[in-house]
Amino acid sequence: MSLRKPPNDLFLFHALMESTADSIYFKDRQCRLLRVSRMMAQSLGSSDPAELIGKTDIDLYGEAFGEGTRLDDLRVMETGRPVIGLVERRLLDNGRMNWTLTTKLPLHDEAGNVVGLVGITREINEIRQAEVVLQHLATHDALTDLPNRFLMMDRLGQLLARAKRSGTAFAVLFMDIDRFKDVNDSHGHEFGDLLLRAVAQRLTKSVRQSDTVARIGGDEFVIILETVHQGADADTVALKVLHAIARPFTLDRHRVKATVSIGVSFYPENGEDADTLVRAADYAMYLAKKEGGNRHVTCLPGMPRSGEVLGN
Repeated sequence: MSLRKPPNDLFLFHALMESTADSIYFKDRQCRLLRVSRMMAQSLGSSDPAELIGKTDIDLYGEAFGEGTRLDDLRVMETGRPVIGLVERRLLDNGRMNWTLTTKLPLHDEAGNVVGLVGITREINEIRQAEVVLQHLATHDALTDLPNRFLMMDRLGQLLARAKRSGTAFAVLFMDIDRFKDVNDSHGHEFGDLLLRAVAQRLTKSVRQSDTVARIGGDEFVIILETVHQGADADTVALKVLHAIARPFTLDRHRVKATVSIGVSFYPENGEDADTLVRAADYAMYLAKKEGGNRHVTCLPGMPRSGEVLGN
């Protein structure tokens, strides 16, 4: 019984370049393409891989992206060290971001000299999108889609670093909904969730785009005012929020009224770290609750100051 002769290397190489789902390419020391796979040609809108021979990434992708890949290529060929798992992104003509994972290996001649490189690139758009979704879920509140406590504290930490460098001030507003338990007891938790979403929307509309509105648990929300020039700036926002929430809500064909209690702390007067600032605002909010709610209390160095009360 005779054994079938295995296919030769040239046949296997041709099969690989014609059928692989990845983009495979070879380049010379001038970063010009020597050979490309059919998949790579198709991704560039060409039915004939031979049309791409001699071109550079600058020719194919433009100066901005092409110059970056050229520098990566030169580094591989000059050092003889491969690049493994390089994540790249490129803005396509249709406005979509294309994410890829690339490996580049030096190509040696028989004498061991680097004469070019071989690259393998795979699109990872679906993986990247899944990562984005997971990251969003980890940093945002599932009910309101606002930043959660983790993201709020991260942004607060970044703002503290900038404020310390620039000498600017900012404010933290801590608030919760007055008698929210009564809403849940009267109408049910699903209705309470509707109210939380509606409050979140009004809070977002009450501040600047540069400010942060976060839900940190239950009926507790935090607003970070990125820049305040004087205490009155935070008072103005607090009153705006009080008026916005005081307007009746119509939810699931029910008309309901809600109010909030707000505590305000300032950097650097009330603290120079995130935890201290949040605790100070939380304490001021507690004082607002203690005075009957539907008001804001501003924390001054050493003692809080009572804010205005909305009329009914």
